[in-house]
Amino acid sequence: MLAADRSGRRADLFVIGPEPARFLRSSISSAAWALDRSPGALRTFQAVFGSPSIPVREFTAAHAGHVRIIDLRDHLPATVTCLLP
Repeated sequence: MLAADRSGRRADLFVIGPEPARFLRSSISSAAWALDRSPGALRTFQAVFGSPSIPVREFTAAHAGHVRIIDLRDHLPATVTCLLP
């Protein structure tokens, strides 16, 4: 949904740890697979980007290239990050 937003607001995706960013940048799974449990998001995806058969990594690089992936562990104090999974 961040990639589809055209409001002009900054698109920041906050994650915890390196795994989510690694998945978004390297997964060969399709966007359809990633959106399987969210029919509304899948409809939005198809309306804005077309076929959801595109691999997640290709979508992230092309259509979602403007979305910043921010690992909260890099921005929170150590006293907080030690409590995160």
